Formats: sequence, C-alpha cells, structure tokens
Amino acid sequence: MADTKTIGVKDLKNNLSAYLREVRRGTRVLVTDRNVVVAELHEPGATCRPDEFADPIVSSWVGDGIVILPTRKREPLAPSSVRLPAGTSRRWLEDAREEGRE
Repeated sequence: MADTKTIGVKDLKNNLSAYLREVRRGTRVLVTDRNVVVAELHEPGATCRPDEFADPIVSSWVGDGIVILPTRKREPLAPSSVRLPAGTSRRWLEDAREEGRE
C-alpha cells in the first residue's frame, strides 16, 4: 500500500510543489478543510483499494485497533412489522410540543 498523508488546505497552498513531488513518488495526499477530507491527490491512473477510508480519523482508529472493519457487505433490514394508523407520528409530535409549552 502506498504511503498516505493528510494535510490542510493552507499547508497544501503553501507547499504545493513539495506535495506534488511526493505524489510523483507514489504518496497519496488527502486534503482536509476543517478536518473534513475534501480532495485526494494521487498519480494519474492510480487506484485506491475500496477498503481504504478517506477519513483520516477512521483510518487511524483502524490502525490503532480501536475499530474493526466489517468483513461482509451490509444487507437491507427486513420491513418492520409495526403498523400504526396514518398520522400517528404527527399526532405524537404535536402532543409532545403541546406538553413542552405547558
């Protein structure tokens, strides 16, 4: 697996040439804005494994053994057997709002 670095937008702007050299050497660079990944830099044609997370926090948790990734795909839940008359949730919500005003 190629090295991965996570950097902020300001750091990328200030050191763009240096990060582009790293990308040429095969490093994958994740760019964050307020700790949210907004872009990924990699060599043209490079592919990333689907199990790699773009979120650096999740990646660090996986690396530290705090989180274990699922080994099978998600399956849809069975439909709920609970059936209520139409408008029940709206009525409950309105009742709760009325109680809050008292």
